[in-house]
Amino acid sequence: MYIVAAVFLIFSGAAALTYQVTWVRLLGLSMGSTSASISTVLAAFFLGMALGSYFAERISRNRINSYTAYGYLELSIAVTGLALLPVLLNLDNLIAALPFFSESTVAKFFLTMTLLSIPTICMGATFPVMASILIRKENEVGLRIGQLYSLNTFGAILGAILAGFVFIPRFGLDGAIYIAVSLNLLVALMAWAFNKKVVLPPIEYATKASSNDSSTHVTSNTQKIALMILVGTGFASIASEIGWTKYLSIFTGTTIYGFAAILGIFLIGIASGSWVIKNYLEHIKAPRLWLAILLLAAGAALVFSRSGMSLIPALYEGINHMSINGESRQWIKYLLVFCIIFPPTFIFGAIFPLNIKLYCGNLSGVQAKVGKAYAANTIASIAGSIVAGFWIIPTMGTDFLLSSMYIIILLLPLLLLFGGINHRHRIAIASTAFLLVFMGHNMPAIDYKKLIASVAYKFDEDVRNGNEPEFLYVKEGKISVISVVTYDGKIAKVQANGLNESLVDMEDPSNGLIVESLLAYMPYFIHKNPQSAFVVGYGGGITTRAFTQTDIKSIRVVELEPTVIEAGRAIKNGPVAALDDPRVTLNINDARNTLLVEKQKYDIIAAQPSHPWLAGASNVFTQEFFHLVKTRLNDEGIFSQWINLFRMDVTTLRSLFKAFYSVFPEGVAFANLETGDLMLLGSSTPIVFDFDQFNQRMNPTIMKTLSHYNVLQASDLLWYFALSREEIMQAAGDITPNKDTNIFSEVRLSAMLDNPADDENPYLFLHKHFEFDVVPYLKQSTAKSQLYTAGEFFLFWNQPDVTFKIAKQLYKLDKTWGKSLKHQIYFWRHDWKKASQWYQSDNEWLDATHLQQLEIELNNKQWQKALSIIDRIKSTKQQRVGYAMLLFYQNKWHELAETQALGDQELKWILLGRAKQNLMQAGQQMAELLTEKTRNPQFVQLLIQYYAAKNDEFNTIKWSRRLLEIIDDKIERYKMLAEIALEDNDLEWNQELLNELKKIVPDDEELPQLEQNRLEISNQETTIKSSEG
Repeated sequence: MYIVAAVFLIFSGAAALTYQVTWVRLLGLSMGSTSASISTVLAAFFLGMALGSYFAERISRNRINSYTAYGYLELSIAVTGLALLPVLLNLDNLIAALPFFSESTVAKFFLTMTLLSIPTICMGATFPVMASILIRKENEVGLRIGQLYSLNTFGAILGAILAGFVFIPRFGLDGAIYIAVSLNLLVALMAWAFNKKVVLPPIEYATKASSNDSSTHVTSNTQKIALMILVGTGFASIASEIGWTKYLSIFTGTTIYGFAAILGIFLIGIASGSWVIKNYLEHIKAPRLWLAILLLAAGAALVFSRSGMSLIPALYEGINHMSINGESRQWIKYLLVFCIIFPPTFIFGAIFPLNIKLYCGNLSGVQAKVGKAYAANTIASIAGSIVAGFWIIPTMGTDFLLSSMYIIILLLPLLLLFGGINHRHRIAIASTAFLLVFMGHNMPAIDYKKLIASVAYKFDEDVRNGNEPEFLYVKEGKISVISVVTYDGKIAKVQANGLNESLVDMEDPSNGLIVESLLAYMPYFIHKNPQSAFVVGYGGGITTRAFTQTDIKSIRVVELEPTVIEAGRAIKNGPVAALDDPRVTLNINDARNTLLVEKQKYDIIAAQPSHPWLAGASNVFTQEFFHLVKTRLNDEGIFSQWINLFRMDVTTLRSLFKAFYSVFPEGVAFANLETGDLMLLGSSTPIVFDFDQFNQRMNPTIMKTLSHYNVLQASDLLWYFALSREEIMQAAGDITPNKDTNIFSEVRLSAMLDNPADDENPYLFLHKHFEFDVVPYLKQSTAKSQLYTAGEFFLFWNQPDVTFKIAKQLYKLDKTWGKSLKHQIYFWRHDWKKASQWYQSDNEWLDATHLQQLEIELNNKQWQKALSIIDRIKSTKQQRVGYAMLLFYQNKWHELAETQALGDQELKWILLGRAKQNLMQAGQQMAELLTEKTRNPQFVQLLIQYYAAKNDEFNTIKWSRRLLEIIDDKIERYKMLAEIALEDNDLEWNQELLNELKKIVPDDEELPQLEQNRLEISNQETTIKSSEG
């Protein structure tokens, strides 16, 4: 009988916790993931359970001789749980139609109560009903209460751990519901089946002889005290759990697994305590005394657990330095958490059955009062979670909360001092309580600064180098612990639970992270006439500030954590000043919920939320959220979504790609791989890069920000071009998109404890699929010239591989343009042999290519070939530039000086000749023509001579530095190319590069090694040829 009941309670408890976890998640999608919304949902859930416990006596009345009532409770949970699933999955439609239910906390509560009332009332009734059915002997009251409570809690442990580690990760939120429903149905069927086969023994009430036993009969005063202790312990235990979770989740990781582990350990302690004490309850002759002792033990355990938590930062640093894999490191963390919170939860678990026995007294009392006691404890738990989360932590902090809870627990034994406890014991209990309070007051407090400083954020260079942070701000918010730290006094790092959310330059306000700025800039540049913008998450404020630098008329910012705004105000010269812009409206709310309940549409929506593996933040990386955003965009609206690439793997990234672009038929991706930032743009209308429009909208403020990243004109933005939508969808393949129900990004990334292997490395994945497929986004009339310019830009920044990809794209548009850009790559590589061969392979070339090949022939003093090339140049201006170059290389200074220029480029060459006759006049003209971007060393040398002759020290030094930059760039490029030539076994090209290096820097210390490398390859080739011969 009891084995069957154990199975019932375990399965029922597991199902209940699975429902709780999944319902909170599903309701949060529609009602918001603010602290208020989550607490409201939880309060409604537990209040339903409390009502069920309260009315359990009526449910079980006259039904305690069979499992029928229990079976119907389980069936009711299963049926309503299954029926609720489609309702919860589509609740956002109701919320969108009736936004009042989301805007009012009271309305949220009543809606949640309405939806969850039947299953939660039935859940709350299961334990008291089972207790009434199974406790059939007076002398087994304590034993069975402890036994049943521990079994039910053990089921909850399984539910918490399996839901967090197995059900949701493997089967999704909907799959977890189906499993819970199956468990309830199984229990119901088993209950009815055993009801026919098992006859329950008769009830044995207390005999008259035992009616005077003080352990079974209690006074009304004792019952009141016991009820007060039930309330106090329920309040303090859950409030302490809130505090433990807030602090320890930073240690374990603010992931689905970290939360499940903490909850599981909490419940393990409760179950273990109630199981261990069950055999002793009937032998306790002085329950008031023993309850007081257990309360003192619980208070002591809370004191020492708080003190143990203060050691976490030092332990964290020690764990981080262990040479073990991520999984082993995580289990060590869970073990430490177990050591900290198991002792107090174990004692709380032991207190509950003893308290129930003291409250109920005999068997009749159990049947009549156990439900009410369970209800009181549950309601107190609701109060504890709300008071802790809403009031104590935000206003006074976690340390104050934990200190308050052990004081409350240590005050409770004082209620038991009178009646059944002798004078000596009263003094001992009171003095011990006060001694423990005194000890707790003088023990080390927990310190979030130390904890955050110990977070091994391996993607942060300062942390990897072991640097110590300076805290500019740290405060516990309603959701996260927000901090602002700096390591150099220049860059401020905005953090949530120790994870970087944004970087702010305190010395140069215009220097913002490029992708966070582009979240605002790119949609603004692309949209034909943007008037309104919505920002999902304030974060570091860079995206909001970027929007205020545009002429957009309305900017709506919605931030989930209010402490983030306060933290922003602690940053000197930070972007928080943008919130003072009259166009900006700031709301503290869940952005997804705001978009859901408000019908307003926007031209631009930009999302820079937290990380996609974090609860709450993961809700704005799903297919359903992207669809919601699409419905809130105007006809030509554009959505920009940030995705981080650290703690990311290929499978998750593909799932995010699929979720995003299965919703948006048009789009493109930009990235800055140096900072690990990816930006997806989505729209319902084609995205076009109108660089003329871009340049018009690049006002001086925007240009100042972009100039920090060497973006000086619109086409330079292509440096951050990543993938076209077509490339992204091909890369995504047939993977399942990230959805509300499978929470793929949260589940998968939470489990990723080590750096991904090469086949799951997102950086390698992006490089693999990157082909610079930008043509679909360029205006057809200017596409060829823009692509060619982009190719030159990437060569300027020593990125020939990208220019080669651009050449392939350009070749599809126009063979001549594509081949010409490829010739420029060979020219840049100083691979003049291949350049010449390539040039000879065709007759149709751009004039720029003719000039490049002309320079090759002039360097080789091939005057006749040079003249032939000049004759092939189509443009008169470019042809004259070619003649000027020929005269320069032939040292015909007088003839060159007498030439009359038709353009600036020709004039620069002519001035080199005129400088031989009149340096000052030629130098002055050259100074008017040159910019600091010039890469021609002859032109720069003329300027240096000119300024030196003028005794202009400033400009002489300035242009001398520029000349050194040009030479250093060429030296480094030639060294790099020399290594590449060896890798390609192109010894001729390698020798050509080494010869050039000897001309520039004959005494370079790396030259001997480069020569040695060449010799080794040459000898290897000789050996191979000899063996083949």
